[in-house]
Amino acid sequence: MTLPNNPESPAPLILTGGRVLVEGGPTDAAVVVREGRIAEVTTQPPTGQVLDVGGRLVAPGLVDIHIHGAAGHSFEQAEDDDGVAAILHHLAGRGVTTVLASLASDEVDTLAGTVRALHRHRDRPLPRAAELAGVHLEGPFLAPAQAGAHSPAVLRDPDPEAVATLAGLSPAMITLAPERTGASSAVDRFIAAGTVVAAGHSEAREDDLSAAQAAGLTHLTHLWSGQSALVREGPWRVPGLLESSLASTGLTAEVIADGKHLPPALLEIARRCLGERLIVVSDATAGAGLPEGSRYALAEVVCEVRDGVGVVLGADAFGGSTTTLEAMLSYLHAELGWPVAELFAMGSTRPAQIAGLGGRKGRIAAGYDADLVIVEDDLTPWATLVRGELVQP
Repeated sequence: MTLPNNPESPAPLILTGGRVLVEGGPTDAAVVVREGRIAEVTTQPPTGQVLDVGGRLVAPGLVDIHIHGAAGHSFEQAEDDDGVAAILHHLAGRGVTTVLASLASDEVDTLAGTVRALHRHRDRPLPRAAELAGVHLEGPFLAPAQAGAHSPAVLRDPDPEAVATLAGLSPAMITLAPERTGASSAVDRFIAAGTVVAAGHSEAREDDLSAAQAAGLTHLTHLWSGQSALVREGPWRVPGLLESSLASTGLTAEVIADGKHLPPALLEIARRCLGERLIVVSDATAGAGLPEGSRYALAEVVCEVRDGVGVVLGADAFGGSTTTLEAMLSYLHAELGWPVAELFAMGSTRPAQIAGLGGRKGRIAAGYDADLVIVEDDLTPWATLVRGELVQP
């Protein structure tokens, strides 16, 4: 494969010889890329530099809105420019073209400093690397009983001062526990700052979720992971956050589909309950791409790559995943038989919309960023375009 010229060149790049996954499904067409954007999808392409994709599928680049790191590096080490670059280059080679950098719970001042450092990378996208579109704060306003891989020592209520500090940085997303004191006010403050608010790592009950949703909460973080479940109070069944999530109206939700976090039956339940509101996230960590036995950290929590997943040392909990998003779509396609068009909606179109990027990411249409992944029949990436620049795995 010959790499194309600079995407700023006036000569367009023409992707031909394959099927293009547009809104109505795969179609025989060419994609014309000019100056980093999709110029058109057409059966009569203009003259330009041609890349024959050899019958493969051209799909929208993947958008991962919940990922902590990869390739031995973590977004928490935001001052390490080379480390952040290594993550973003690693992901681009796997078809992931846009991410929200997720941060595990930490002290508020530490999180604030990390967000500022990551915003430098957001504002200066790297060539041939996934675009860091913003920051996802996974904490610190979480429930200790559902801490998972978060350090209980740093979890806290969303008091006005802490919320003002973090909301003032306008993170793209925050996950919080709706039952914590001050949660509804915090939701309101973050929504005003342009932040998507999600419920997660929580002991919430139905009323807690309803109150947070009324305040503006719109998303649910990794179903079945860090969610309270059904309890009995005498003879009465009281739904937890999990059941309230599955029965919700209007909320979007995510699953980690690495074949480790959730068995197939639970993935099928999520799909049937949420339908077009369900997305896939990787929750990948620095352990993604590392060999068995490798150790890595989520803030102050030490984890290990074990049996194809991350586990918290000394605890009965997963420590994020060690699988990137493209492999999750392959798993869902090969093992569960989910349709390709639906999978790219879950892994690209819908997450882009949730993150407020749906006007330029997640679709193959004129005017959108030329973020594309060209995949084999098993959905393994053959090549990726990030803003019109070709990246080979």
